[in-house]
Amino acid sequence: MKQETRLEEVSLMSSLRLEIEQAMGLKFPERNGESIVRFEESLEIPRAAETLMRGIYRDPERVRQGFKLLHQETGSIIDILMPRRSRLREWAELLPERPEEAEVFLKETKEQLVSREQRLGQAERELLEELQESGLEDVFPIPLGAFGTWTYRDPSVKLYLKPIGRFAELFQINPESLRQVTRIHFLSILLLIVGTDLDGQVYVRGGEERVIHWLASLYTSRLIKNQSELVQCYQEWVKAWGGKVPNPSLIEKTCEKTRAAMVFWRRQLSISWEECWQIINQFEKTQNFNGMGLN
Repeated sequence: MKQETRLEEVSLMSSLRLEIEQAMGLKFPERNGESIVRFEESLEIPRAAETLMRGIYRDPERVRQGFKLLHQETGSIIDILMPRRSRLREWAELLPERPEEAEVFLKETKEQLVSREQRLGQAERELLEELQESGLEDVFPIPLGAFGTWTYRDPSVKLYLKPIGRFAELFQINPESLRQVTRIHFLSILLLIVGTDLDGQVYVRGGEERVIHWLASLYTSRLIKNQSELVQCYQEWVKAWGGKVPNPSLIEKTCEKTRAAMVFWRRQLSISWEECWQIINQFEKTQNFNGMGLN
């Protein structure tokens, strides 16, 4: 059974790599006709994920003690009321023989309840303060390294399943869908960095993570555009680490232009992405102008 599962995973990753290669027009490095990129899904928890895994509470033990105290104070009120219910039920059916007895009973009950209610209210206020100081904003942005890492020297991607699962739990989204989009994103990053171009050349361009992540987001968005659940997962995840998801309406309109700019950018190591984009736009305008002249 394990062997069958392993074969299914290998087949899935091979299919996914092929989809990404076709979408980007690049190929992963190969040896003897097989891709040499290594893909790993790990159960370890990287240092970057520690805050996410610890939870959203600044002081979890203090919050836990707050709930414990509130439970105790609530229980103490119940302990006061429960034995008195039977007496009150009796008097509801048959009045007490001496009114003074009932008066003392009610005064004592009131005094005890007032004291307990004050302690209960104090415990509630302290717990509310603790809860209000703990929020999701304390966790974000989450370092991208909490979810996965990549290296181009020995082309590989490693995903960290526990932080991915924790994020899915916090946002109540499908963990398998989240794993799927993170696989695509990280493999897209690696392909951008080490991919072989159509001419068979490899152009390694690193150190520009903002551009690399944006391009990876663009191609990931294209691949999942018709799967609403994946789109939702991906948008939440990208926002969590401070990335930007491209406008869906522009993805297809600029597909060819982006591809041309990406090829140019990978080959011209001394030119920024903005400069490459301007050159491609200028070239497009010239082409359109010449085409109009021929007509």
